[in-house]
Amino acid sequence: MKWPGGLLSTLVLATALSVPATSAAPLQPLVFGWEQFFTLTWTVSEHKGRPVVSGRIYNNGNFAAANLRLLVDELDADGQVVDQKLSWLGFMLTPGTTAPFEIGVNRATPNHRVSVFAFDWVQSDHGRRHRF
Repeated sequence: MKWPGGLLSTLVLATALSVPATSAAPLQPLVFGWEQFFTLTWTVSEHKGRPVVSGRIYNNGNFAAANLRLLVDELDADGQVVDQKLSWLGFMLTPGTTAPFEIGVNRATPNHRVSVFAFDWVQSDHGRRHRF
């Protein structure tokens, strides 16, 4: 059976995101220096009785960003990663704009770190989009 490329990649991505990161080495953002393009603010709270990291992401870059994925690290008292969660943001973030996010986590401790794990830049050329 042949699967349409978009459907297969969506299924693979959804499966990958639903599995907690339990590898021996902690995940790291795929784009070095992402901080020059994005600003993140967040707090840990509860939503419907479950702990969440909620906040805002700001696009300080010159291009729209698509396929944004955030990495949430839970840290112990020594600053070591004890749990990780990847979350895909299902929207495009245009230059100079901001958007909210909310990511469910396992514990409501204040020791979390949020980073941009990956993204694609999108440029427009007379209605056609180009991803880099």
